[in-house]
Amino acid sequence: MLRLTAALRSILPIGLCATVAAGALGGCATHTPRNSYVVFFDRDSVQLNPTAQAVVADAALTVHERHASHITVSGSAGHNGDPDILKQLANARASEVTKVLERDGVDAKTITQAPYTLSDFEDSHVALRRVSITISSH
Repeated sequence: MLRLTAALRSILPIGLCATVAAGALGGCATHTPRNSYVVFFDRDSVQLNPTAQAVVADAALTVHERHASHITVSGSAGHNGDPDILKQLANARASEVTKVLERDGVDAKTITQAPYTLSDFEDSHVALRRVSITISSH
């Protein structure tokens, strides 16, 4: 009996770890549609990193699943720094997201690019590197 208990103790952590790992990886493979997606960029970059590409691909999938008729892509410009440069950076990032959505099959006629105005509560440093995608069906 003691051997059986010792054997179960040695096997249980392996089985438990495998179950937890399978559940976590399964969560990564699922697609939960939302109305909005936030795409973060690396500092001083207008190129999508792999994580950002996955977010845009997920948004495109939602657009297709819902047959959405209006998508707003909003690049944000921070409060600190040269407003013209910040606006150019925000627009370039929004354009990159729009380009990838179109490449992923989203109709260009359904996409509108709009500036994103920061609230007083948002941190400018994070907002500088953000583009929001909002999906609606009306």
